[in-house]
Amino acid sequence: MILKSPSSKISITNLFSDFILSKIPMDEQSIIQVIDCLNFYVVKGYTTYNEPLNLSEIKDEFISKFEEQLKDTKLTHTIDLIEYDSKLPSQKSFTFAFHNTKNCSYNHTQIKSFEENNTLSYDYQYYLKEIEDNSINCSEFPHGYSLGQGRLHYYYGKHIFYNIPPSYPVNTLVFTLLNEENEDLILIKNTSGKIDEVLTSAVLDVFDFDMSWLEQELKKVDWYIELTDPLLEYNFLKKKVDDFIIF
Repeated sequence: MILKSPSSKISITNLFSDFILSKIPMDEQSIIQVIDCLNFYVVKGYTTYNEPLNLSEIKDEFISKFEEQLKDTKLTHTIDLIEYDSKLPSQKSFTFAFHNTKNCSYNHTQIKSFEENNTLSYDYQYYLKEIEDNSINCSEFPHGYSLGQGRLHYYYGKHIFYNIPPSYPVNTLVFTLLNEENEDLILIKNTSGKIDEVLTSAVLDVFDFDMSWLEQELKKVDWYIELTDPLLEYNFLKKKVDDFIIF
């Protein structure tokens, strides 16, 4: 996942997509994507919500709330392409990479570079890549995605990762969370693509995949902090499961 400078255009599109999402009841299923095309913003998405939003009012409220972060960004014209009262299919598989760092969405190299210069954004795909603003920038998962569209599984994966005992040596792992015939499963692979059968079995033994408590916690917190201060982490994600032991 890209570690984004709060002032970057990609961060602004993510922030705007989450802000629009906040105007839709949380029990609705939604995917809201924002595309920055320099002289206008396209808002594309789908939601089960059946009441059209007043995007013009939302835009003005967003500009007022995040004036400091927007700086020279000109958010003047928007095009609303949201499809309301849609039927969004439930996804059965989610794959996320997590790292043994203070915020497991980002690896050590990204975090070190960001701490040295947070005016830039950083991606990492086996090497560090500085990300510059493009002529067109699009918001990205999990921002703009409702909890039922993979966001809840993403945070639950982080919760599991933070519970891996320090005695079990890991650096980067790839989690695939599956829902098959109403049964939640997980596959955990190392960066070479090999399944870690010991860790996968231990996780399935300990975690019941009841995410209702996590959903309630997420409904209480400020989602914008992931973009305004991206290295901070929600404390409840690091809540320890006492009986998680790997032999």
